[in-house]
Amino acid sequence: MEFMLLFMERAGAAPPDPDRFAEMNEFVSDLARQGKLRRGAPLVPASAAARVRVRDGETLVTDGPFAEVKEVVAGFWILEAASREEAIEIARRCPHASHGVVEVHHVRIRDTVPDPGKGTPFLMVFVVGPGLGDPDGSKMREMIEFGDGLKRDGKFVETAPLAHDPPPARIESRGGKTLVTDGPFAEAKEVVGGYGLVRVGDRAEAIALAQRYPHAKWGPVEVREVMFFDRI
Repeated sequence: MEFMLLFMERAGAAPPDPDRFAEMNEFVSDLARQGKLRRGAPLVPASAAARVRVRDGETLVTDGPFAEVKEVVAGFWILEAASREEAIEIARRCPHASHGVVEVHHVRIRDTVPDPGKGTPFLMVFVVGPGLGDPDGSKMREMIEFGDGLKRDGKFVETAPLAHDPPPARIESRGGKTLVTDGPFAEAKEVVGGYGLVRVGDRAEAIALAQRYPHAKWGPVEVREVMFFDRI
């Protein structure tokens, strides 16, 4: 089974110090040696991000940081784990859980191709609000068709929807204790419903691409530049 771990930081938090990067690097190297890490990356700060939404044919672009958002994604891992319980246990041991929040999501199905290696990698985060469903699968089919076009253009790296069942989990440290909360999360107005990884020329091209994603008609697409890949 594959799981996505999202490393959440409180909005406006100071950048992590080098010691934290070193801890995360040591931990991720160990996961790679065990054959559990499929892909991972820290992201550039949210101040350089953008949110894209298309409403009634009009494109709305909001530059980061996002005042209405309490937490932002600081990085991610794609892991192979035998079960949800193993993925949560990895998240509990992850150094990020000692000062931030780690979300664990089951990946429904991951479509990936060899990384073209040309251009700047960007993570497209597909944000889902209340009431958005896909009972007949039409939204999924539209996203797959769009991804096929990106493959032909040489911009596609990978994409995946995230599952609702089993539910996601949040792992965080409070008062010296590690807490695990099962989803859905009542306090969250928006959740991450899936993601895409692409390679494009620059931020402007990434934002233009986000406008074309079918998901932009249904919810925000958050555009985040990847600092570097832990493993590919």
